[in-house]
Amino acid sequence: METECSTITTKCPKCSNGITINKVWYPGGENDYGVFILECKKCKHIFEVSVGRDVDASSVESGAQLIERKYRD
Repeated sequence: METECSTITTKCPKCSNGITINKVWYPGGENDYGVFILECKKCKHIFEVSVGRDVDASSVESGAQLIERKYRD
């Protein structure tokens, strides 16, 4: 199955540490929409980032550790 990719760049809301997420989705297929719960690698602040689709195929590249994936209904 074909995938499409993009990069999400964001910052920790507490310390402004840069975070990069590799967003992957399956065009025309089933995608699980949701968010990542992240822990900043610099200050350890835990926060939520909307990933959209597909939360299962996407990953954190740098700046934070993935704590949990949450799905939207």
